[in-house]
Amino acid sequence: MAVVIDNVYQKVLALANKEQRGYITPQEFNLFADRAQNEIYENYFYQLSVAEQKPKNQMQQSDSKEVIEQKLSFFVEDTPVTETATGSCSLTTINHSRIIKVIGESTNANKVVERVSSREINYILENPLTAPTSNRPVYFFDGTTDTINIRPVTGSQANAYRVEHYVTPNTPNWGYVVVNEKALYNAPTSTNFELHVSEEENLVNKILILAGITIQKPDLQQAGAGQMQITQQQQNS
Repeated sequence: MAVVIDNVYQKVLALANKEQRGYITPQEFNLFADRAQNEIYENYFYQLSVAEQKPKNQMQQSDSKEVIEQKLSFFVEDTPVTETATGSCSLTTINHSRIIKVIGESTNANKVVERVSSREINYILENPLTAPTSNRPVYFFDGTTDTINIRPVTGSQANAYRVEHYVTPNTPNWGYVVVNEKALYNAPTSTNFELHVSEEENLVNKILILAGITIQKPDLQQAGAGQMQITQQQQNS
């Protein structure tokens, strides 16, 4: 279940208090909303990295990792790609922020293809002990061309793979119509946040902080930071 954008906007307006702390326009809110969502989304990967580095025998490590993976599950997609004659698979038409794994589809069905770095690939190919084979292929990602490159190159254009990846969340938008010079919420033209429903308060707090910085209202920024600290304490309790 996603976070309804109107719920967040109404809370932000109520906390900002138009008369005392400045009015946040829909245009400003939408800019803040996009940045706040992206910050939370990117922080998931940092939290996941931290959780994975904790000792495996800690129950907290397992719990925290499971919570983060549950929140990231909203963004996991599985997309088929086809290898070209040069061993590359283009990702240019795929909305992806990070690759999770590449899985064989036609040959080596359901077998995970090992990922190596572009710096390692030449050494791996030149060493007979580590050189990939048709039954044990590897791939490296080229960010410049946005492609995954399978090795060894078979010269076949029939090999299919599945790329499991995280997608970038859509840009949130509080759509509205103007009635009597007042902006009113318009659901059909709105785009909700794609984050887990538990992130609603974090979104409100982050947007308040961003708004406080932009409209130069330190008390608004402090209010957002204070609420964020309370929310984090409640979540960790």
